[in-house]
Amino acid sequence: MEILKKSISIILIFFSLIINQSCTSQATDTSILGNVNHEYFKQFRKENSIDGIAVALFTNDRVIWKECIGKSTYNKPINDSTLFGICSMTKNITALAVMIAVQEGLVDLDSPIKSYLPDFIINSCYEVSPEDKITLRMMLSNTAGFTHEAPLGNNLDYRCNSKQEHLTSIRDTWLKFPVNTDWSYSALGFDLAAEIIEKVSGMSFENYVKEKIFNPLDMQYSTLSDSEVLSNNNRTEGVVNPFVKKNHKKIPMIGAGAAYSNLDEMIKYVQFQMNFGELNNSQIIEKKHLLEMYTINRNFYGLGTWIVRPDNNSKLETFYLTHSGGGFGYTSNMLWFPEYGIGCVILGNKEFNSEIIESFVTDYILKNDSILHNKNLNIGFSPDFKPKENHNQNLGFVYSNNENKNLAFMNESIVGKYEILLDMTEAKWFAKIVSLLGAKFVTIKVTKENDKLFVSGYFGKNELSEYLPGLYFTDDGEAFDIRRSEPIFKNIKLRKYSDKQ
Repeated sequence: MEILKKSISIILIFFSLIINQSCTSQATDTSILGNVNHEYFKQFRKENSIDGIAVALFTNDRVIWKECIGKSTYNKPINDSTLFGICSMTKNITALAVMIAVQEGLVDLDSPIKSYLPDFIINSCYEVSPEDKITLRMMLSNTAGFTHEAPLGNNLDYRCNSKQEHLTSIRDTWLKFPVNTDWSYSALGFDLAAEIIEKVSGMSFENYVKEKIFNPLDMQYSTLSDSEVLSNNNRTEGVVNPFVKKNHKKIPMIGAGAAYSNLDEMIKYVQFQMNFGELNNSQIIEKKHLLEMYTINRNFYGLGTWIVRPDNNSKLETFYLTHSGGGFGYTSNMLWFPEYGIGCVILGNKEFNSEIIESFVTDYILKNDSILHNKNLNIGFSPDFKPKENHNQNLGFVYSNNENKNLAFMNESIVGKYEILLDMTEAKWFAKIVSLLGAKFVTIKVTKENDKLFVSGYFGKNELSEYLPGLYFTDDGEAFDIRRSEPIFKNIKLRKYSDKQ
């Protein structure tokens, strides 16, 4: 915790001082930001072992400053065109693509998923035929009930699964709660939304996003196509293993995490939303559709967008819109304050705490009277931070007629210790070395305590209840399945190495 606090302090000082490094465009407002003290950022990079970062502060029509520092994993200087994986920021792009499809009359947010994917099925221990209830709105707001990961192509699976293999594997997952009764952050709804766009448009999702979003916004290097990423020589890989920095990892989570972009083009993307869909005096998407994205459904989340009040909101009395991303060795974050007209983007080639840009932007606003005292209250919407929510009151198991209810209650075979199987080349040799030293790479264990089963370790501690012989669920709805040769928990593969608690 002390290291984290120290890192946050350093990056705050960095953001308040730095203006003058290697991006192709320099600061345009040096009088406000002050002089450079590059040593602070060097210390931040050293403590966090980050190869390269790109960051910018901007209004809806100009860049206040932008900063690129460090190197790519190919030892090239980071610049404002260096391509980074933006991971979960892809979710906001997918939501925007869906809203464009809504505008075109291709989809309806409140039609069941089976209207577009008639063969789609999903497992649930809480209700029969949940696929008849799940809608695009629920998928984009994380209220459908999906778990976070799919069995193939998840955040711990670097085997370069295809998009179709990943999408097909979603059908094997189990919902965490009855449809639209709770909230849980998930990649799966966004990936399925991308699949729906492909069905209704007759185009690949990669091409649909390029035609409807990237091309109009002049985001010529931004892409969802892995082949286009590989053909770009000005890219950086994400650093998962500091000893293997040039190993490219294909990300099959097409709607949830597969986008790549650069600093210059992410500035354009955020400015487009800051201007409520207007570009060069043309309304690319109607404002009402963006406001759907910015309407809180549950847990301060709209459609592919977080709606957040800053920590020091007693002074600002405002909110900001945001989405971050992290995984496969990348970090990204974008946010903008609609009432103050200030936005920020940060991209990095290692995973680190990117939420610090909230403090940076709020501090910038508070220290600039010309911004602080010119708050625009006529932007056309004000988020409802207390929306009405239907909370599930009954999480009892439900069985269809053909399911076997004869449980092996408190089945002792699940008790024991497990290690997570990491499906990535550079992790396997490391795991072997760790194993030779008598340790395990990442572990969890199942214990029996006072006639109750618990799973604990890497994912926290939760109580387990058996639904079918060998199939258990945690008290927060995650499946633990020992019915197969390789057990899975949260759709992550495991290997049992001990029957002891």
